[in-house]
Amino acid sequence: MAKLGNPITLTWVLSAAAVIGFGAYQLVLRAGVVPVETMKTEQASAPPAELSDQLPDFTLAQLGGDEARLHSWLGRPLVINFWATWCAPCLREIPLLVAFQSEQAADGIQIIGVAVDRPDAVEKFAESMDFNYPNLMGESDAMDAAAAFGAEFFALPFTVFADASGRILAVHTGEIHQGDLDNFAAVVDDLKRGQSSVEQARARLGGSL
Repeated sequence: MAKLGNPITLTWVLSAAAVIGFGAYQLVLRAGVVPVETMKTEQASAPPAELSDQLPDFTLAQLGGDEARLHSWLGRPLVINFWATWCAPCLREIPLLVAFQSEQAADGIQIIGVAVDRPDAVEKFAESMDFNYPNLMGESDAMDAAAAFGAEFFALPFTVFADASGRILAVHTGEIHQGDLDNFAAVVDDLKRGQSSVEQARARLGGSL
């Protein structure tokens, strides 16, 4: 059996490792983004009081093009999906979002991706992913865009659901699923038909997102 060695030395090594690990974690927190693999993902309901009721406007570089403003897509209900190439749940969502965008092609819901990542990493990833919806991208500026919604901290993936007038209906932290998108589409349809108020729409989405 191997010996553990000097107990004093072992204690010192373990203590030093704990200090270094905690320091690294604090650096990640200060950076503003915690990879979802290292933290428990919580699901958020309709916008809490501290979140904005109306979509903020921001401008970011667009994948494969010039800069674009978020508000340039107003007029259609929006799904704004913050993601990164290093985020496994984010990557699982993308094929789902691509399929959903195809279903919504005829004047339906518009998906907007916002990559909180290095532009070169996003561009390389996009070569193997046939995006059919626009993607904005940036690092600290994309973080600022997420903060503009009023959230002091968020984990990826982070998705905002808004109506055609830019009113935020729900905010979701964590991986989204087909049922979430289907429910949003149903809520949007009821809003369009005048069969639901914004408050009712938020309550319905809050029960599932």
